[in-house]
Amino acid sequence: MLKEFFNLFTPYEWVITNKLGGYASGNAFLANSRKYHGLLVAGKENGKRFHLVSSIEEKIIFLSGLTYFLDTNFYKDVTYPEGYKLINDFFYLPYPSFYFACPQSKDFFLKKSIKMHKEKNSVLIIYENVSTYPFKLEIRPKLSFRNHHAVQFEKDWKKSSPEIDIFDNGAFVSKKEMVLFSYISKGTIKKGPIFYYQVYYPIEEIRGYEAFEDLFSSFKIEVELYPKEKFYLVFSDVPIKNIEKEVKVVESYYRKYPELNLQKNSFTYEEYLKILELMLESFLLKDDIIAGFPWFYCWGRDTFIGLPAVFHLENGFEIAYNIFLKYKNRMKNGLIPNVVGTSSETNYNSIDGTLWFALRIFQFIETFKDKLSEKQKEELLEAIKEIITQFLTNSSLPFRIDSKDGLIEIPESINLALTWMDVVIDGIPITSRYSKPIEISALWYNLLKFASKYLESSFIKEFKISSLLRKQKKSFKKYFNGELWADRIYKNEPVFEIRPNYIIALSLPFNIEDKKSMIKGLELAKKELLTSYGLRSLSPRHPNFRKKYFGSQYLRDLAYHNGTVWVWLLYPYAEVLKKILKGGKLKDELNSLVKPFREKILTGKIASIPEVYDGENPYYPKGAYAQFWSVAAIFLIEREFKTLGRR
Repeated sequence: MLKEFFNLFTPYEWVITNKLGGYASGNAFLANSRKYHGLLVAGKENGKRFHLVSSIEEKIIFLSGLTYFLDTNFYKDVTYPEGYKLINDFFYLPYPSFYFACPQSKDFFLKKSIKMHKEKNSVLIIYENVSTYPFKLEIRPKLSFRNHHAVQFEKDWKKSSPEIDIFDNGAFVSKKEMVLFSYISKGTIKKGPIFYYQVYYPIEEIRGYEAFEDLFSSFKIEVELYPKEKFYLVFSDVPIKNIEKEVKVVESYYRKYPELNLQKNSFTYEEYLKILELMLESFLLKDDIIAGFPWFYCWGRDTFIGLPAVFHLENGFEIAYNIFLKYKNRMKNGLIPNVVGTSSETNYNSIDGTLWFALRIFQFIETFKDKLSEKQKEELLEAIKEIITQFLTNSSLPFRIDSKDGLIEIPESINLALTWMDVVIDGIPITSRYSKPIEISALWYNLLKFASKYLESSFIKEFKISSLLRKQKKSFKKYFNGELWADRIYKNEPVFEIRPNYIIALSLPFNIEDKKSMIKGLELAKKELLTSYGLRSLSPRHPNFRKKYFGSQYLRDLAYHNGTVWVWLLYPYAEVLKKILKGGKLKDELNSLVKPFREKILTGKIASIPEVYDGENPYYPKGAYAQFWSVAAIFLIEREFKTLGRR
């Protein structure tokens, strides 16, 4: 069923967001295929999200008497109604818009657009009559009122009956701690509660989760829509005093971005670069970054891997600086949190998150050296000193510094996954990378190299950092045998699994090996790991390779770091290319990395860049459908490509 819809439209999903962690999302055929799809998912404190509005039943009535439903719903054995058949074109950027055509005349009659307020949990739905004749629109919002990770049924609604109030230009619905205000620009609202039973979310079933839900509708809206006229429907979790002013505020945000329509169906290259900024901004909170939509909140590792892209945004200095300070204040024992949420959800099970944090501080200082005050600089360097001090002196950390080679060692006894390959099943790390993972060693080395440049000599001398660096530089020779790069050193022996982690290590500012060794590594990655959409997490020739990221949580977890393609890895790959190639050759290579994404974005048929793809034939997006570090990777490569000059 889904494959048919993907072929008719696209497998990519749309998403719009606000700076509270709220969002709206769906697909091109406007049939919710995930429990996360919806028109208003309100962002709350510590990453909590309330799924308030799922979808809308929409019926169009023409003067001739012809009647059509515009919406589409999945049920277990039927798709009803079939409004998708009237969708003749769509664009995801800079906001989702859908064009409906009459099945009889084939003429376009309606444009539906969805926009979101950036500072509020407020969504604007716009229905525009693009025909030459009037028609009537009858719509019923379908309410969910739940945590966005859950589903619920009629019995859940009846356990605590919702309060419903209809007023002149809108309606109010509340249930426990969740509230929804609905406002209309014209028309009438009639109270009339009904349920939609057993709505089916096929992707949830594929992923091994509860796939059915009952939705509640408390009222119906009727409106006459004349040629060229627009009808506005606003959903919000807070009351709105002036709907006209609210509409203007929401609309004004999107005016700074180029738009597509039936007459203009592709962005120019310069417009495309502006749209990439919009994609990047969609992950920004007021003082943090969402790792991905729909299910992730803030992750320290993801934030600082992708943070250099934020440097290039308007107000990028202020945004990045505030994020650094927030994570500095969250530090415990020299570690930043890996997962951020409530106190019970926040954890510090990561080494590389902290190392990326430190590396980005140094790169931030170098990027904004003319803008950064001495006080601000010292404030950031205090975090660096705390990290180094704790790493070298705190024996309670879940890793240690090997005094023989100066490298970070992860003991097998801790039974923790502390690198980005961090899947754990039944308490056991699936991709065990104990002892000395290569990218951890290279990040630690780069941190100390920068520290030698920026920290006072007394600190460098106290912790014998120069001696550590000499030991590390010598120890890196263990990772390369002249042909292959090891993924880690385990029990003092190199483990030659072909994974992309050595590319991460080679991409960092301070080289761990010579150019000849890097060329060998790049050639190997191009042969074994590189695909059209990213780098595989494991070579297909390895016995643990899994070609599909598909199925239940367990099956997906097995594949996650054992072959699945990751988009974000294109950026470290591009950084290695920059160290080896120059001029036209480099431009051609960088172009080939971003071209598959650029072509989709130029036509507006992709709203963001997904987390992962399958390890073989990576045609369909998988995982989170909008991932911060994926977007950051394409953004940064595209900037480098433009700097070199397009050909």
